[in-house]
Amino acid sequence: MKYDEPRGDWVSLPKPWSELRQGMRDNVAAKAGEIRTYDGGRLEKVDGLWEVIISGDHLDAEIVRNALRKPN
Repeated sequence: MKYDEPRGDWVSLPKPWSELRQGMRDNVAAKAGEIRTYDGGRLEKVDGLWEVIISGDHLDAEIVRNALRKPN
């Protein structure tokens, strides 16, 4: 990963991914470079792919990663 390339915004989710408005989910998907979930989880975008850094107590980071994963 190049440290001089833009990484995106840092976003802290106030509640579980499934409870967020669709507009907020779309905004996070478009602009975020790092996401912190309500349960203490953390995701980062590495080389264009979302990676779970810390799972969190309720595994919301994995749910977010799967939701943001592009279909093959």
